[in-house]
Amino acid sequence: MALQIFNPQSESGVYQLPDSAPILSPEHVQRRLTNSKQLSGIELRIRSVFVKNNRTMKFWPFPGLANLYLVCFIVSDTPNQSLWPVRVITFPGVDDHDSLPTNETIFYYADENGINMPGQLHLVATVVKSKKGMRNAGAILEQLQQDVHYDNLLQKVTAMTRNATTTGAIIESIKDLSHLVGQYLGKVEDRPLATIMKSFTALAGDWDDAGTRTISISTANVDFAFDLIVKKQDLLIA
Repeated sequence: MALQIFNPQSESGVYQLPDSAPILSPEHVQRRLTNSKQLSGIELRIRSVFVKNNRTMKFWPFPGLANLYLVCFIVSDTPNQSLWPVRVITFPGVDDHDSLPTNETIFYYADENGINMPGQLHLVATVVKSKKGMRNAGAILEQLQQDVHYDNLLQKVTAMTRNATTTGAIIESIKDLSHLVGQYLGKVEDRPLATIMKSFTALAGDWDDAGTRTISISTANVDFAFDLIVKKQDLLIA
């Protein structure tokens, strides 16, 4: 079955999708740069994923543990350096009020000159409960890399961001990507525990302030926290 991470009937879904997203152009992005400082790096990290309710009944002798997948989709209009745009991380035997042990970088950009800075960065993260034993996340990603349809979908969504497409259209393409990932996950629940979306844009000023900003998003079953790290360097003007 397809992985329905955007099921509108799911009580646990939180959707941070604006009604209308700004249209960005490379020229506009460049004008956002100040004369005093230059963007040199962006990093997006998973700070924590806290499972409040795994939606698994507890009754003797079963402890009510769940096997969970954390699936992240990261799309930008600049090459995601050394990192895959789809991440699948497995967590067996998760109880209520457990924190998933992960603190990973899911997007990384570095450019001393700030020439190829991203204008858009879109994140979709979902926690899915598996109805079967844990799959090997590394094997799933390797299979995806060899799938022609997967490669075509990635090229499509990357082109959309580079052509300054609105956020809503990009999220729709990520839905198609999630369906393909679900085929490799195997038999999973139609309604994940939680799905969240977050978009960052240069036009909105997300790269303006250097330092680390924590983005917390809470749902009925799962609380997410991400660190957005922006690095700038001083420009030496002769």
